[in-house]
Amino acid sequence: MTASIEVTIDAVDAEPAAEFWREALGYRLLYERPPYIVLGPPAGDPRPRVLIQRVDEVAPGKTPVHMDLRVEDPDAEVERLLALGARIEWVIDETEAGFIRWTTMSDPQGTLFCVCPARKE
Repeated sequence: MTASIEVTIDAVDAEPAAEFWREALGYRLLYERPPYIVLGPPAGDPRPRVLIQRVDEVAPGKTPVHMDLRVEDPDAEVERLLALGARIEWVIDETEAGFIRWTTMSDPQGTLFCVCPARKE
């Protein structure tokens, strides 16, 4: 299964973090939709988007920088990754609020990552 990658950075102070990464990477602000500030490369640049995620505090045991795997069929991808040795840590379902459902998993070494639906752009 093909996945696109986004890099997500948890930040208590999201606006200054977003401004830093926007300047550091030469990215542009794509949009804000709480709790995210979404940055992207210039048009035609293949680098991944960067999401600055507002958090009250960085969760203990969670890496503040992690990958999001964006796939067409998240449920099938979760099953595939489980077969490879990943574990489900938690599932967030915000579909009733108009958002998305995603699964936070850990690889066999305990590194967290998220499996999310593919972006519709």
